[in-house]
Amino acid sequence: MINVGIVGSVSAIRKHTSALNKIGGVRIINHWISGGMLDSATDSETGRVYTEPGPLLEKTDALIITEAGTFCSRMAVAALRKARHVFLYPTVVHSFTEVYHLIQLAREANVILKCGRTGTAGIQALIKALPDTHDISMIDFQHYRKITRPGSAGISEALLSDVEIINNLVHARVISIKAKGLCMLSSQPEILNARLEFDNGCAVNYNCNLVAAQDEFLITLVVRNKILKYNFLTGVLTGWYLQRTINQNECPIFIESIQVEQTDSLWNDLSDYFTMILSGPAFLSINDNGFESYVLTDRILDKVMKTLIQCA
Repeated sequence: MINVGIVGSVSAIRKHTSALNKIGGVRIINHWISGGMLDSATDSETGRVYTEPGPLLEKTDALIITEAGTFCSRMAVAALRKARHVFLYPTVVHSFTEVYHLIQLAREANVILKCGRTGTAGIQALIKALPDTHDISMIDFQHYRKITRPGSAGISEALLSDVEIINNLVHARVISIKAKGLCMLSSQPEILNARLEFDNGCAVNYNCNLVAAQDEFLITLVVRNKILKYNFLTGVLTGWYLQRTINQNECPIFIESIQVEQTDSLWNDLSDYFTMILSGPAFLSINDNGFESYVLTDRILDKVMKTLIQCA
């Protein structure tokens, strides 16, 4: 039986608890509420406040960290130093240096460090509905979202989730990045355009706009003789297929729409994580742990910030 502790916001704890309850061989021993700039964690049952992560690790075999913040970052480091398995999200880390430090600590302790997916709700179901993803030659990604809602994530978090989706579809190495940003309401970019080229010949045009008039979350895929468009908000996959016509009255383009069933990606992610723990030590690398999305996002944002500095 693996004893697990969960650190994060109340809503995140509730969501992860629900997923963990479906996994055998796992026992949740405690929840600690922390997140944002909080430099402490509160026991959800007793209300006791902890300012040091050490006491929270005494009875745990594995830790799930769901939120960014000073205490959560310290918690990840302390857990790995005490040879505890750690599951966290790329939004928890703040730099390349921190990423590589966590990986090095995990290797030294011979424990599993896994980076959870941030934006792949429905992506696994989409991949199953697609033809062979190796046939994708072009991707057009559009993520428009109003920032007037409380708690809306910034462009870095939106980009991180979207890059993760792109990585799941392309499975190749980036050989070229062109990116630029535009600031509308603050000194940070709220509109971002990028073009990524991969070594398998696939190219991605990416647009993220957080000051859009309405929410849109679309991806268009060019696959051999097909053009496919997927709406992440509705789950509808629409395909335009070229077909041979028998007579002049028959349309050469066949249009088909299907509803892609959303999958419980969190349960799949956590299930894979605990399967790795039960199977024994695993080789750790950036690719194995999901940090490649963080690394690529950082490279894109670096290009964007250099462009903004030149424009200024």
